[in-house]
Amino acid sequence: MESRAQKRTKETPYKKINPFEWVIDQIIRFRYIIGVLFLILIVALNLNGSSIGSWDRIVSERSDNKQSDVIFGQNREVRSDEWMVQTPFYFSQAESDYPVVNKQYGKEGQNMIIAYNSPVKDLTVIGKPFNWGFFFLGKERGLSFYWGFKIIAMILLSFELVMILTKRNKYLSLLGSFWITFSPSIQWWFMQHVGDLMFFTLAIMVASYYYIAKHENRLLRLFMMALIVINGIGFVLVLYPAHQVPLAYLILFWLFGTLIHFRKELVLDVWDLPIIIGGLGIIGVVLFHFYSTSKEAIDATLNTIYPGHREAGGGGRPQSDYFLFLTNWKIPFEDFNFHGTNNGEVASYFNFLPLTVLLSPFIFFSKHGKDEKYMGVILGLFCCFMFGWTYFGYSHGIAKVLMLTYVTSTRGLVTLGFGAVLLSLWMINFFWEYVRITWWVKLIFLALIMIKSTHAVVSSIMGLYFNNFEIFMTLVIFALILFCLLFKLKKVFILAMTILILVSGFSVNPVVHGTGAIDKKTLAEEIVKIKKEDPEALWLSEADLYNFTPALGVKTINSVRFYPDMALWHKIDPKHKQEKIYNRYAHVRAFVDKGETSFRLDRPDNFTVTLNFTDCKKLGFKYVISKRPLEDYNALNYAQFDRIYGPDKDKWSIYELSFTSDEDQMQPEDAVDPIGGTEDYQEIPQPAPNYDEYIN
Repeated sequence: MESRAQKRTKETPYKKINPFEWVIDQIIRFRYIIGVLFLILIVALNLNGSSIGSWDRIVSERSDNKQSDVIFGQNREVRSDEWMVQTPFYFSQAESDYPVVNKQYGKEGQNMIIAYNSPVKDLTVIGKPFNWGFFFLGKERGLSFYWGFKIIAMILLSFELVMILTKRNKYLSLLGSFWITFSPSIQWWFMQHVGDLMFFTLAIMVASYYYIAKHENRLLRLFMMALIVINGIGFVLVLYPAHQVPLAYLILFWLFGTLIHFRKELVLDVWDLPIIIGGLGIIGVVLFHFYSTSKEAIDATLNTIYPGHREAGGGGRPQSDYFLFLTNWKIPFEDFNFHGTNNGEVASYFNFLPLTVLLSPFIFFSKHGKDEKYMGVILGLFCCFMFGWTYFGYSHGIAKVLMLTYVTSTRGLVTLGFGAVLLSLWMINFFWEYVRITWWVKLIFLALIMIKSTHAVVSSIMGLYFNNFEIFMTLVIFALILFCLLFKLKKVFILAMTILILVSGFSVNPVVHGTGAIDKKTLAEEIVKIKKEDPEALWLSEADLYNFTPALGVKTINSVRFYPDMALWHKIDPKHKQEKIYNRYAHVRAFVDKGETSFRLDRPDNFTVTLNFTDCKKLGFKYVISKRPLEDYNALNYAQFDRIYGPDKDKWSIYELSFTSDEDQMQPEDAVDPIGGTEDYQEIPQPAPNYDEYIN
């Protein structure tokens, strides 16, 4: 006689459990707990992804005898917007107790809400969740919280969004969470506008969908509105319309499609009015507060020559630009230096937009998945809209009305890529679930895409970047991935894409311990020591050291400015003759010299000012950091440079600057140099086209 257990086994045989799938299922199930634990670990270990180790090229002598703080990966010098600008901005805020206007920058100070969303003790911090850690963890671990929270939360938000797109296909959603987060386009710009805006967009899309889809849950509705408030404020405060405008359209497309999809089920109740009006009211109050307290800085930013008066015309992108994602696997390991571009500019979203176009008739006329098509249609329309702008361009009148004149075609490509990733993930799931195509049609599609991608590579700058073997292997791997997708080899496709995504994006930013690349430099420690004794003194840092001193809490005359310090420059340019040079977002390199004061525009976002001694006195700075022997100027009997530190290993010295009582005592420029023929002194530098000899 059979036992009861034997009978049960025959009737309902146990399914064999795949250990790997079980582990993945548990990770997905407990993803939020795992995310919190990883965040705690990152903060506890004092880890971050900043490339501040790039400062080692400029200032290398350390007091702790360490060579580097990098644990994994490498510093990305090309990401100077991060290590040279944004991270020092954040440190400067920490040294000043997070003011709205940081007085360490020039004469007037700088509004730090505008300056790369720096942490400020202000109502606007509601919209900057990555910055909250600075207020209770301090500078070092605040930076760890920034990197850890942002990347973990982006993974979780991406997962939720792809779950919506794929009707809860958890494995494809897990792939999508890494696909989005570790896309090179995000990772190379992680701490700047792209990383911020993609984060806020993901959060708004997820929250708006679940507010409508789970409308019966009042508590969830309230939580989703809180997410919309936080991220809506953050979205607006980024103040980078080149990405904000197209992403705002994506959000509107998404909201419109969601409302259409749930139009028969959605019934507003008495709770919606206070929740929606309350949420929008909070956003309005915070943004009004921001405008009223930052109006002058906003106006100054909008009235800059660059980028304030920049107007885009759209169009002009070559077809090869839509295949730049084929370089993603290589750019973390070799610099891209062709036609004035760099790794960050070519970093793209890996996507299957061309295949989606070819499959669209089969998807559109499919009898299955009717309720799911609206997502694809909405995302497809958005991609068509952005493709039209980047490839063809629209008339100036239409572009002006649609605010697309703020969107350069290169920046439009980034947003198109993001939309194409979302559309690709939706398409993959829909195609796998509902679409049936004969094998020979699949092969034709595969051949067409490979012909196009091959031409895109060999006829563009990608052909210069890759050698012949790399071109061959890149195209072969791309073809194999497409083959797996088309022939529904799901596990192989997901594995291959996971490897490709991790290779392309995971190693872009380094894993770094602490902030010693700035704090533990002997030069930095000496600057801090002098600052404590003379906290109100104004400094000038020559060459590429300009944004190093603000990170240490030092009041600096030249740094990186989001808008110009007109009070400063008008002191030495009262007739505003050089305003076209300094009225811009700019990295400001400065030097002192006995000749005439001059301004030189080096790049759209970089200028060099050479200050004579008379203007040095007008501006009132007391300390100068330089690699040059400034004491050689003392013989001119006007400006007196007293070396109080250095030269160190990198030839940096700190000078205290003072002046004689009578400017007329200074030797005229054409006088015989009193030290010019003495072998014990170096020749005094004269104004030159550039000062690179004093940087290297």
